Amino acid sequence: MIIAGDVGGTKARIGFFERRAGKVELLVSEQYVSKGFPSLESIISDFIGKHGSTVKGKLEAACFGLPGPVVNGRVKVTNLPWEVAMVDVGQALGISKVKLVNDLVSTAAAIPNFSESSLKTIYDGQDSWDRAGSCVVVAPGTGLGHSLIHREGGWSVLLASEGGHANLAPTNKMEIELLEYLQGKFSHVSVETVLCGPGIGNIYSFLRDTGRGEEPAEMKTAEAQRNPAGVITKLALEGASDICVQTMQMFCSMLGAHCSNIVLTYLATGGVYLGGGIPPKIVDFLQNGSFMEGYLRKGKQKERVEATPVLVIKDDHAALFGSAAIASTL
Repeated sequence: MIIAGDVGGTKARIGFFERRAGKVELLVSEQYVSKGFPSLESIISDFIGKHGSTVKGKLEAACFGLPGPVVNGRVKVTNLPWEVAMVDVGQALGISKVKLVNDLVSTAAAIPNFSESSLKTIYDGQDSWDRAGSCVVVAPGTGLGHSLIHREGGWSVLLASEGGHANLAPTNKMEIELLEYLQGKFSHVSVETVLCGPGIGNIYSFLRDTGRGEEPAEMKTAEAQRNPAGVITKLALEGASDICVQTMQMFCSMLGAHCSNIVLTYLATGGVYLGGGIPPKIVDFLQNGSFMEGYLRKGKQKERVEATPVLVIKDDHAALFGSAAIASTL
């Protein structure tokens, strides 16, 4: 029996799994609002209090994917006031086989078991693409996560990354203006400053404050104050606001350029997998122009990018199953 978790800045999923015939099977799971709890251990306690009878005292292993770098068995969670230690989680569960990993490593661990229905192809790549090559996961959501599946000689290794916190690299005049605008607001302008939920709001504010469109009435509502990215995305998908459409076009162009930067950085010619909460909601925008323009504009090594497909992960339980798959190897 296994307990696994996918913990993000917005929500956390915890589940009990059983290892059967080399695979993991979900028995029961719960979703929690992360900020409603003071620690991971408190979520685990609540979950076990509700569903502990499912495992009947046979719990053997655990793995939890968390946003942030795991160093010496500890992680200071990004976008949450938590510090999680592997030893503390093990003591709370009463087991020794415990692993903490970056949440995008959990997502990467699920990729080999994805069904066709779990993925949406945005770009097919070319016949020359390396089906056995390394893959990357790029996941814009509450923040911006990355991971790499390095494949070589029949072996696969999951590698964590904090590339979302690298400096933002503009590619045209408007993006340079965006960078200058954001430098007036933030001490460090990272890729994550634009390629995440709050980043959509940052792009929108730039376009509004520089006179590039009229603010729609919907952006003055209480809902827009609570969830500006959600309102912007909805108005853009409906074509109801030019400035919101501009926002999502700029977002998609910069996301495309960032993805192909990662392909070249790691020679990840086995594919780009778009995870996180945002890509499944904006598939129409990803397929319509600006994302692919940003993705394919790569100069000398463009043939490497042109050969590499891009897919959206539609299964929002992927990281939970990935954590369980990792726990099954402990």
